[in-house]
Amino acid sequence: MEIIKRPLGLYKANCYILKKDNQSLIIDPGFHSQHIIEMVGDSTPLAVLLTHGHCDHVSALDEICEYYKIPAYLHENDHELLQLIRRRPSVYKKKMYTQCLPLVEGRLDIGLFHLQVYHTPGHSAGSVCYETEGHLFTGDTIFKQNVGNSDNYNGNAEDLRNSLYKILALDDSLLVEPGHRDSTILRDEKIFIMNFYI
Repeated sequence: MEIIKRPLGLYKANCYILKKDNQSLIIDPGFHSQHIIEMVGDSTPLAVLLTHGHCDHVSALDEICEYYKIPAYLHENDHELLQLIRRRPSVYKKKMYTQCLPLVEGRLDIGLFHLQVYHTPGHSAGSVCYETEGHLFTGDTIFKQNVGNSDNYNGNAEDLRNSLYKILALDDSLLVEPGHRDSTILRDEKIFIMNFYI
């Protein structure tokens, strides 16, 4: 599996393209739909996967889904976030029209891709992580030497703490692909989480 990563938009949210043979998945199309189309290249995208519904991770969602005629997946607890325009910086103020398919925790098979979805609320009520082929796409739940904030609309500190416990149970060797900044390895982040958050 090939992974293409590019930070996009005002908050430099990481957009990921997963490619296998001629198929691809798009994770968190945050901004600049033309950049995302360039990242997809000649592959055939099958779906958009959202780690959560915050504007910096979804701003190009409508354009991408319309351009490729593909579905998007988002946990139902975050569907309302797509419409909270008043809480967004001006560059992100636009109504979202894409009707996302609801995600549930468990296995998700899309074309050649086989993923495990973990519901990890805290940063938002519908935050999820996706595991596939040794990689863990964590959105804003955990980063390199940091965790997501919970003091925002539909965030919850206790939920985040429980989600961190869930992540601590995963394989140490997973490569963490966060929603912002650099990738890391879960083993190192477990040490950080246990020292500072648990």
